[in-house]
Formats: sequence, C-alpha cells, structure tokens
Amino acid sequence: MFGLFKKRKKALTTSPAKPELVSGAKEQRLISVVDTYGRSFQIPLEQWRRDVLKPNLDSKWNDPEALYSLIISALRDDLASDVDQASARLIDIDPMTERAAVTRAIVQLKLGRTKDAGTTLRQAIAKVGETGILLTNQAKVISAEGNHALAMTTLDRALELDPNQDNGLGWRVAELTEASGADAAQAYLQTLAERPNTWRPQLLLGQRAIKASQREAGLAWFDQALAQTPHGADVMLAVSGELGKQGLLNDLVQRVAPIYDERRDDIRVGYNLLQAYVELSDAPTGRTLLERLFALGQPAFIQHLQHYAKTFDEMTVQAPKALDNTPEVSIMQMNLPPWLLGMQDMQWAAPLRGQDRPRIVLLPLAAVDEPSENVARSGREDERGRLSRALPLFLLEQLVYCSNLDVALNLPVADGHNLVLFGRAVREEELEFLAQDFDWAVEGEITHFDGGFKVVCRLRRLSDRSTLKRVEQSFKTQDIGDALMVMSGEILTAIGDATSSSIEPRVPMYALPTAHVNEYLSALGQYLALTLAHSVNARDSLYGERNIYGWLQTLAVTIPDNESAQFMYFTALAKGRRMNSPVIDEFERPAAQRMRELVRAGRYSARLLPLMAAVYPNNAELGDLLASAKSMGDDTYSAWCGRLSSSFPVVPMSPSKTGT
Repeated sequence: MFGLFKKRKKALTTSPAKPELVSGAKEQRLISVVDTYGRSFQIPLEQWRRDVLKPNLDSKWNDPEALYSLIISALRDDLASDVDQASARLIDIDPMTERAAVTRAIVQLKLGRTKDAGTTLRQAIAKVGETGILLTNQAKVISAEGNHALAMTTLDRALELDPNQDNGLGWRVAELTEASGADAAQAYLQTLAERPNTWRPQLLLGQRAIKASQREAGLAWFDQALAQTPHGADVMLAVSGELGKQGLLNDLVQRVAPIYDERRDDIRVGYNLLQAYVELSDAPTGRTLLERLFALGQPAFIQHLQHYAKTFDEMTVQAPKALDNTPEVSIMQMNLPPWLLGMQDMQWAAPLRGQDRPRIVLLPLAAVDEPSENVARSGREDERGRLSRALPLFLLEQLVYCSNLDVALNLPVADGHNLVLFGRAVREEELEFLAQDFDWAVEGEITHFDGGFKVVCRLRRLSDRSTLKRVEQSFKTQDIGDALMVMSGEILTAIGDATSSSIEPRVPMYALPTAHVNEYLSALGQYLALTLAHSVNARDSLYGERNIYGWLQTLAVTIPDNESAQFMYFTALAKGRRMNSPVIDEFERPAAQRMRELVRAGRYSARLLPLMAAVYPNNAELGDLLASAKSMGDDTYSAWCGRLSSSFPVVPMSPSKTGT
C-alpha cells in the first residue's frame, strides 16, 4: 500500500496494525487498538482473540458485509486460523459469490490448504463464470503448486478480463521486469492502457514516469486514471502519495483536493492533503479540510488529526505586536476556580467559607523580561502566559477547597476577553490600593531562559507591604509541574502560618493530582482562555480551541479519579456549546462514554450529567442515564439543574446521529 510523504517518519494507519512480536514468542504478540477517546494502545493477541475478534464474529455471523470486513481485518493481522470457519460461513450467506470464494480461498492458502483453495475457486468459476479476480487467485494457487508457466498464462487471461486488478497487475509487472526488463514491463502496461475503461495501467505508468523525473508524462497518466476512476479505488491515494514523495505538492492539491470526498474516500488521502498544506504553509486551507475530517467523528482518526490541528495552530502563532490603540483593561475577580464559573452558579460544588476571615488576593506573575513594558501589545496565548497564570490558579483552587479563607484571583483582562501579561512587577502604590479590600497578596515574576523558566513568588502583608515569604525556582520546561507543586506548597504553608489557618482538604471531591502534574497545570492555563471566550466574537480570538478540548479530555481519562479534571473537561464542553462552537459536536461520543463511566463508578463528577444532557440534548444515551439518575436531595444542586435547560442554544437533531 502506498505510504505518506517522505518527511513523515512513520506511516499513519486507521486500522489495527500488524501484530508485533515481543521476544519472539507467539503468546506475547500484541495488537494495536484505538479506544473511544482516540487513544492508541496495545493488548495481548490472546486477549484480542478472546475479547474482541471472537465476540465480533459471533455477533456478525449472519451479516455478510460485516463478516467479510472482520475476516479481511483478521487476515491483515495474520489470524487466518481464527477466521477459517467464518470464511466458510461467508460462502453460505454472501450473495457476492466472487467475493466470498476469493476470501475463502485466501484463508485456505494461508493455512497451507492449496488443493482446497483450488477447489473453492473452481466451484465459484463454475457458478459465475471466469472473472479477473477469480482467475488471479487461481493463478496464485497454481503458482503455490509449483507450475509457474501455467500460473503466468492464467494471470494473463485474468488481466485480459480485468486489467485494473491491483495484486494481479502488480504481480505480472514484477514478473515481466525480472524476466525481460523494465522496457518489456513498460510496453505491457502501455498495451493494457490502450484498452477502454482501464485506469490501473495508467496509474502504474504515471508512478514510473514520476519516479523517473518525467513530470509532464507522469501527470498526464495520473490525469487519465483520475478521470476514469476518481472514487472507489486507491487511485487518489496512489497519486497523492507519489506526488507528495516527489515534492510535487501544488500538482497534488490541484488534482486531488477538488475531488476528495472524505465520506467515501480513504482517510489517508486526507492525511496526504493535510501534509501538503503543511509543506505549502497553507494553514487556512488545511484547517478547512481538517474541520471536515474531524466531523467524521471516528476515534481512529483523532490522534493524527490532532497532530495536524496543533501544527496548523503553531503555523499561525503571531508574535506580540504593538496595538494602534490602548485596549481597555479591567480586572476580573474570581473567587472560585474557573471550571466552576460561568455555569449558572455552581456554588454547590465548592465548600462554604466562613465570614470575616483573612482576605487574600492572588495576582498573575509578571513577565519582567518583556522588551518593552509600557507599550500595549497583543499576541496569541503562549506557554509563558499560561504559566504566569497557572500558579495563582493552582493556589486559588487549593485555597477554595483546603481552607476557610476569603480568597480571590484578580485577573487583568483586555477588552473583555483577552488575557493580559504585564511586563513589570507590581508597584507599591498598587499594593496599597489592594489593601483596601485584602489583607494579604501573592504576587511574583516569571523570567524566560533558554529551555526553561525562573519563577519568583512572594507572600506580602498589605498593611505594610512587607514580604513574609519569598519562594524561587528555576526549572526546565518539562519540570514545570513538579516545580509549581513545590512552590504552591511553600506558599500555602506560609499563608497558613500568617493567618493561623489550617490548610488541608475540606471535602472528599478535591485532591491534588498525583500524576501528570505538568498536564494538569497546563490545563488550568488553557481552561482560563476558554472561560474568557464567552461569546462568538471572543471565540474568534481563541487560540487552539480544539486542542484545548482534546487536552482536557486526555487529562480526564488519564487521571480518572481526579474530580477536578472531570469538571474541567465537561464544563469546557459546556462553555463551547454556550458560544455556539461547532467543534463541540466532535466530542459527543467520548463525552458520553466518559460520563457513563463516571455514573457507573458513582463518582462525584457524575453530578455533571444534567449539564452534559443539556449540551447534547439529542444524545439518547445521556438521556437514558439522566432518566434513571437518582435524586441528590440537595436544593442548591436541584435549582442549578433546573436552570440548565434554558442555558444553552437548541441543537437541531442531525439525520446521521445514532445517539452515541
């Protein structure tokens, strides 16, 4: 099969890969699979046979189309013995005699039953007559029996009936090239290409010409093949793959992009087009195709598509630039984690705090190495910007769930939805102003260096602006999580000492992440950008929206026992629906799957089921789960549930929706 571009180090696949061997032992063979969330992983061959292949064969025993697909997939995995009976069953139920006979004969050949394979093919020929495919497979049987001359004679007769066979034509050309040379094979293909309704000879001629740097001749042959059979075969895949390998990217997109139909054509053609748009630096067109491919909703495609989504995002990153006018900067005060804000008042999910408690304000870190601190600038959200807010966000949720203190995060926002990164430390007069409303402040700076960051964080007493605790860490990018975990612990200890307060979990639902801390803190920063995009106009400035949802989904399933991660994932999808984002529909199946898992496990975050039912009102599975859900007996929570139905735009029922 044709691969992708030469710059792709590893071919992309959409079906389980060939079993891998570990230490040469058959019992240790592994099968690659993709789950509902688009994650690739491997399971032992015996487990695959027992838990996947056999149940699927049993359930599709009377469905010829599905049974055929399962057999072919198993043959690709070298599991002929596992589908021996299924291929015999296909002979009995498949109305397509030719397909069933060829499938059965292939299984018999792979199991070494050459005579049986010959009998199967002769019986089919007696029933439907000679066809190109039946004769090609008969030639394989004859060759396996050792009669090469008769095999080639039979193969020639097969190609006279159908010159467009992939295996048959490739086999004959290889034999001719070895026996008589490349010129003989070229002449053979040209003779076949003169016949009406042929396209594979033209395809092979085009490939040979392109490889020989005969661009015009190769394109002419490719154009003939595409005109004859644009869909339903591997023509587009071969053309796009060969042109991509040879660097003829404009020729590729000009010929393939206008006719590519993602719903009927090979997904790998789509990957080849996406790679061409990357190499051509055409992110807008690439994104348009990417939206169409994401809309297919196939978990097996997600990992590869997210790679291209990230690539196109990185291609469009804009360096900060001076603004023509100074934006209007205001302060957004957050007294709850962002994943509890903007969702029709989710106070029920946070513990109550006492009154007249010490008041603490958290401030984003300043980027003190900015080249100009006095010029208003705009730019995409970047790693330093997220990091400058990740520490105060992390402190905010810990103080909300682990203390009885009155805490708020003061977040500067430009024009209502753009995040601000200041290029200077907090001034004394600004701290004096904060002292009107708060007793303590946590502030600091972040400095970027090659490969990492330096962060300084201080706990300040606002009555006299004195520094009670100074914490400093320098770390590489890959160590962000561990560094900020340590810093937050030191700052929280200092806050507890200064306020004579206990800092420890107050409710069972909250716990610090014990793994994937880097990913968790990055999620906090990314989620904040999503929280501010509260309108369609604001969404236009949101950087990497799809990757934000994907990141949060991965986090939720990677640390499944962390309730905060589940809240971030589901409320992020709800915020996307609120701003009418079409990207949200791509996450319906995995979101329903994750919610089903939480409901079955009795997790606290299963309380977000009504929210998901409002986000995906046409999803039958979520509707059934909601109908059977038990009452929580919480008036605040019940009131919140009652507000949800009118909080989201009505989603029309799609004719193609299946419920999950």
